[in-house]
Amino acid sequence: MPAQRSNKGRRLIDALDSFMFRAARWSDHLSAFICAFLILVTTAAVIVYQLGISIPWLDDLLRMLLIWLVYMGCIPLALSNDHISMDAVYLRMPKGMRKAMDVIIALMGIALCGYVAKIGYDSMMQSIEYGELVPSGYFASWPQNLAIPLGFGLMTVAYASFLFSLFTGRRLRHLGEGQKQSEGL
Repeated sequence: MPAQRSNKGRRLIDALDSFMFRAARWSDHLSAFICAFLILVTTAAVIVYQLGISIPWLDDLLRMLLIWLVYMGCIPLALSNDHISMDAVYLRMPKGMRKAMDVIIALMGIALCGYVAKIGYDSMMQSIEYGELVPSGYFASWPQNLAIPLGFGLMTVAYASFLFSLFTGRRLRHLGEGQKQSEGL
């Protein structure tokens, strides 16, 4: 009976880990699409502004795209612990100390990202309730605000998946350059 519970728990964690890996890859693709669209819209904005045409909502669209790009781009970084590492210091630490730092970073990432996701969700719901608009007044602000709870929520799960991989040694994710160097790969 305990072995059966252990297998069920393990399958659930494996499914969560696999989901997070797929979500991180999805957010990679979404980030690339947003980046391409942002470049296109920025180019159009420069041309339009050079022609002396003012489009009030264009700045809001550019800001929204940039916000989404940042938060969707952070998810894969959280999954592989690539964005909160100082390689100059980290790579000189003994292997045991690096693992301890990874655990601390993962736990702090889970706590902080989870907290920011909750606060971001509350803020987004408040903006929906009050019918807030972006500064130009042409769009509702909730699509822009959605990037925070969604991005940080997925980063929370990504850090949990990273923590899981630390204890199991499992590598569903791609290793960053710093991790490859620190592990001698």
